[in-house]
Amino acid sequence: MKLITLAKQLDFTTETEYFDYCRDSHINGNFSQCNNLFAALTREQKKQCLQYLKPSKGNEDTADMEVWEYYFNLL
Repeated sequence: MKLITLAKQLDFTTETEYFDYCRDSHINGNFSQCNNLFAALTREQKKQCLQYLKPSKGNEDTADMEVWEYYFNLL
């Protein structure tokens, strides 16, 4: 399924809003929701999500790294 279709099912208008929702779900402790959101993605979309969530060099906030590592470990 296209990523924009998944995003629109959640009333989002962009693909990045879906990725933000993945991050927010983790921050809020909704881990089963995290698993479901990530499982709905294709392999390529999972790569896009991880790339989007990966903290930039020099801005490696601990919380952001935890989110990225959580999703990385779901692969």
